Amino acid sequence: MYFEDIPCYTQFREVEQSVTKTVLSFCDTAEFLGSDIYGLKDIYDLYGTQYEDIIPAFLYCRQGESDGRMWGNLFRFRLTEPLKRHILDESLTCMFGGKPPLLENLALFHGEKCLFSCVSHEVFSLYHMAEVDDSLNDAVLSAVNDTIKNMPLYGQIQKIALGLKNKAKADLKKEIRILRDLCWYVDEAVHYYFYMEPSAPCDFPKFRQIAKNYLTEETYSVLIPLKGFADLQSLPVPKTPNEVISDREKFAPQYLQSEYYKQVERELSMLEYIMD
Repeated sequence: MYFEDIPCYTQFREVEQSVTKTVLSFCDTAEFLGSDIYGLKDIYDLYGTQYEDIIPAFLYCRQGESDGRMWGNLFRFRLTEPLKRHILDESLTCMFGGKPPLLENLALFHGEKCLFSCVSHEVFSLYHMAEVDDSLNDAVLSAVNDTIKNMPLYGQIQKIALGLKNKAKADLKKEIRILRDLCWYVDEAVHYYFYMEPSAPCDFPKFRQIAKNYLTEETYSVLIPLKGFADLQSLPVPKTPNEVISDREKFAPQYLQSEYYKQVERELSMLEYIMD
């Protein structure tokens, strides 16, 4: 099972943590890659770093291949409490260290059976490249289900789902897609240099009308006083190639990274989970 198939994994830290704890509970050793080009070369180089407490868990190091493309030192560790804490603090798809990382591409084992692997090096497609063994599917999904149902937001979204139960599936899918495209409507409205084309044309009054039926009252209320999509982005954005390349620190990132958009995404993801 790929991590992109785990409901709400990328939207909620609580879900991510429940998956991490579940996977760790089935494993007894961990392996990281120290890239041959820039990664960790010797276990004792961890002294003086925040990871020096995992040195006693070190079992052995061998040269080998990771993810079919990267070569280097493969460090195997017992899965001790300090190592578990680092993974819980940073996520299963973490990279230990700075830039470049010391250790990356975590794999977890029970005996010699690999139960989890990821290519954390590929940060732009991370969740396509993180996979848990199918034998853990039921345990992972059960943990996710319990976690979501215990979140305060769940009850609010459940009420919204009840109000939408008679809407045709095609209409639900179309309107949720429009709401998910909020980031692109905003970027288009403020003339961000590059953005994705929204899936469907939608003016702001129509967007707000749709949002009223899908978002919590608190999240929807942000839209009420606004006149258009551009009002959601008060910071300057890059409008030319030169501004994107040379003056990036002066400008806001794409609206995709805004806190308000992330909240919209969280609510829609939970709604889809409940209505699935």
